[in-house]
Amino acid sequence: MCWIVNYVKRRICALQGSSVNISSEYSYPYNKQPKSKFWYKTKRSGEEEAEKLIEAVSRVEYHDNMKNHHNLTIKKLRKNDSAEYTFRLQQHNEGWKQSDLPGVILIVTDLRVKFTPSAEVTEGQRVTLTCSTSCPLTDDTNYLWYMNSRPLTLPENQTKHLVLDPVSSQHAGKYSCAVQTHNISSSEKTLTVKNKMGKWTPAAAAGVCAVLLVIIPLPVFLWIRLATLCFVSMQHSISSLK
Repeated sequence: MCWIVNYVKRRICALQGSSVNISSEYSYPYNKQPKSKFWYKTKRSGEEEAEKLIEAVSRVEYHDNMKNHHNLTIKKLRKNDSAEYTFRLQQHNEGWKQSDLPGVILIVTDLRVKFTPSAEVTEGQRVTLTCSTSCPLTDDTNYLWYMNSRPLTLPENQTKHLVLDPVSSQHAGKYSCAVQTHNISSSEKTLTVKNKMGKWTPAAAAGVCAVLLVIIPLPVFLWIRLATLCFVSMQHSISSLK
């Protein structure tokens, strides 16, 4: 029997902040039991040497079930955990043994809300909200949706995609999505809805007015105030003459 290393999954997509298990299967000559077993991390750019993963690090755990299976667990995933992971065996006084095939590619992604056709629409249009990731998640995933931080009740056929058809002014607001199994959420993204006359919804109009008030120069504001006072005074004088 030869030294053989295989992997249960060759490509894994996982959420930032979650945990992931990377599994290997191995075999070896019956009279050459491995002395050491380690996982190595290689950046996908290939510009750096492989980094040996030490179990003592708080986010890394090794699991060896003694049936020629070895698992690597990485907790609280970060974006820089995206890399290729390989499993290696070492026998007494011999070099490291590993598969001639590539290792396991891990891609760490976050959640983002995407609007189609856009984040600014008109009443009556069809709008699709997608809980988007940079790669298809490996685990079975149940999605949750929130509007203005309040959970939404969705039809059974809408999980990753939320369809608003037709969209109305009541749908305007801030949306976010989450993955139920990991309790990980996206950042909020705003949907703006105009009525068919081309006017913004009350919430959007209030925001525009607030911006205009902020950018009006102080001298202009004082001039308007003075003109208003003069007009009121003139009206009072005319009333007195009568």
